[in-house]
Amino acid sequence: MTQTARRSRSGISLVEIMLAFLILCTAAFSAAGVISFGHRGTTADFRQGDALQILVDRLNRLSALPFARLDSFLVSAGSDEYTFNNPLEGIELGDEVKIDKHTYRVHATLKRQKITFNSLMELSFPNPAYNPASPSSWIFRDRPAETFDGSSAPYAVIKITVSVKPVGGMTDEREVAAITFVADLES
Repeated sequence: MTQTARRSRSGISLVEIMLAFLILCTAAFSAAGVISFGHRGTTADFRQGDALQILVDRLNRLSALPFARLDSFLVSAGSDEYTFNNPLEGIELGDEVKIDKHTYRVHATLKRQKITFNSLMELSFPNPAYNPASPSSWIFRDRPAETFDGSSAPYAVIKITVSVKPVGGMTDEREVAAITFVADLES
């Protein structure tokens, strides 16, 4: 065997090693990018889940306050609608609410809600053929529309809106919001 034939069969050249290393690095960087993108999405999903839990918590806490207390906030603000950007009755609200290691924007709005019934129907009496078990014997008449806003009638409603948005994340995350109503049934 000649010396040239022995040299061609023995080992790998430095160029081949460099080329294999370059291919390996390219594949590793691509895989790292995919993993990083997935991690950002997963983190955003967890923050959205946390935002929903914060939303439910704040909504429940505000709903548990008596109507008179909620109304007193509106009276002191001198308005029929007010948005809270700072803590209220021990309920943490604001632009930078820290929960664990994440930050959220948590706002609550109270608004006096006017309730209007445009078309009301009531049973007409006297009705000699009236039978409570037989709807065909019921006779109805129109009643005038009524508005319950707390000023002319002893019935008032406050609409509570709570919104939560993760802030400072790596992606643009959505705001979640919910609405509930508290009625004054004691006046």
